[in-house]
Amino acid sequence: MNTKLLSRSGCHWRRSLSVTTYTRTSPKLTAPITLALVTDLHSTLYGPGQEILLNAIHRQNPDLVLLSGDIADHKVPLKGALILLKELGASYPCFYVSGNHEEWTRQMPKLRSRFARLGVHPLRGNSVTLRLKGQAIQLGGVDDPHAFVRSHHSGRLSEKWVEQLKRCSRSLSPDCYSILLSHRPELTRYYAESGFNLVLCGHAHGGQIRLSFCPGGLLAPHQGFFPKYAGGMYELGGTSMVVSRGLCRNCLPRFGNPPELVIVRIAPPAKTHTSDRPPS
Repeated sequence: MNTKLLSRSGCHWRRSLSVTTYTRTSPKLTAPITLALVTDLHSTLYGPGQEILLNAIHRQNPDLVLLSGDIADHKVPLKGALILLKELGASYPCFYVSGNHEEWTRQMPKLRSRFARLGVHPLRGNSVTLRLKGQAIQLGGVDDPHAFVRSHHSGRLSEKWVEQLKRCSRSLSPDCYSILLSHRPELTRYYAESGFNLVLCGHAHGGQIRLSFCPGGLLAPHQGFFPKYAGGMYELGGTSMVVSRGLCRNCLPRFGNPPELVIVRIAPPAKTHTSDRPPS
């Protein structure tokens, strides 16, 4: 194997940061909104003071920053996460749900309290109604399923997680655009039945390695080899799901799969103009 090539590839994914934009339309909106999805940072540092990542976010001028888990990591010092959250919490409305690595710290109450003091609001089986550009947006969020199990390796989905999601859904108004924040993308059956218009997730790290024979990624946690939901936008009946490839550069090498900041722009449908002239 060409170790020089691997070394160069490793340097590339350590430096790179891609920005991926998805667009949606909804008649429930009267003005366009921009969301920044930040996920799976694992306390990675993007330059001094997180300037590379922060500048990328600031350039998009989001109305809302949504953090879908694993911003911190049970094996990595908190510094990188706290630097980022301090700036984001001072600049934008920010909301957060936990990821499995944060649940594995067994210090979630302390983490949530610390994040909240920085202006990053936790969601735990509840929905809030926000006013953005004069319109109501409903935002819900659920804990990572590992909040309810003892083992790191448990594949069992707790009924407590299902009940959290149901609580989020109960307060939805059919007239408001609704967004669900969740860490895990593979729980599509539950999302499709939730009633939310949009679900935002991470966790899969883009399938880690993307090659011509596996453009959707090679391996993702809780999905195994050749994952179906590793990064991109997916339609689940009447619900759209966006999965970020995440921002971690500290774990396994990434190939063909640079770290990713996701931007979602949602707008009302374009108005159609009919001519006042009578037909000839």
